[in-house]
Amino acid sequence: MTLYYLIIIFGLLLFAYTAISLSSAKKKVNQHDNSFKKLSEYFDQVKLKVTLWKYYFTAGNERNFLRNILLTIIIFFFFHVLNYLYLKIDKFIFLAVFIFLFLTIVWKLGQRRNRKEFEEMFPEVIQILNSATSSGAGLLQALERCGKDISGQIGEEFTNVHKRLAIGEDPTSVFEDSYTRYPYKEYYFFITIIRVNLDKGGQMREVIMRLGRVIADSKKMEKKKSAMTSEARMSAMIVASFPVAFFIFMKFMMPENFDFLLNDPGGRMILYYVLGSEVLGMLIIWWLMRKAT
Repeated sequence: MTLYYLIIIFGLLLFAYTAISLSSAKKKVNQHDNSFKKLSEYFDQVKLKVTLWKYYFTAGNERNFLRNILLTIIIFFFFHVLNYLYLKIDKFIFLAVFIFLFLTIVWKLGQRRNRKEFEEMFPEVIQILNSATSSGAGLLQALERCGKDISGQIGEEFTNVHKRLAIGEDPTSVFEDSYTRYPYKEYYFFITIIRVNLDKGGQMREVIMRLGRVIADSKKMEKKKSAMTSEARMSAMIVASFPVAFFIFMKFMMPENFDFLLNDPGGRMILYYVLGSEVLGMLIIWWLMRKAT
């Protein structure tokens, strides 16, 4: 009887092994067929991210590149001296942390600045397009007018779009390139309307007016959510400032304890723990705020 069960178990294991091997072989074949395509797509995404990061770093103006590089070097030396005098973190760890924070902060601040400018100026784009189409102007003339009448990066973007369309570039590639710099759903709907109008024609004015109303309603909702979470955000900032304020207080009122935190190995471990828990707590609060809104 025992031999019977062993044979059944062996057969089931053999079947499972064969099925797994066959599935693995199929995956390897599919991966081999699609590996070059996936690798090419991956490098395209990396190139796009690098280009967008540089766009955020220069605020859309290439002339700001050298100035911002100089400011970055000054900030790096400031924190390097601060680390040498007080924190005393290993230089390689400090360099890695600085580079990571630098790339992340530029990316996040660039996204926030881009989004803020887009929300402020895009309703004006809708109004200009409505007035231009109502007066009988063509789509290219309306886009040209947006570039001339609107200042800042949004105006430069529409000027660039108009120039590329005027010389006969493919509208799909032009608007996809523009969308990478403003990857927002409102802009996606807008360029979809423009592309459909260029391909098939139609009553663009009515659709643009509806889009304008949707954007206005969405903006009101965003302001309402921001007002609802303002108290929680302010409380988080106040709580986060307590360790920094206490650290400064120790410098002048308790110099022995301050020296222990900076120069003793055990004290530095406490200092690193406080800094780490502070960063972790702020990240958790930020995550909860995003989930709530």
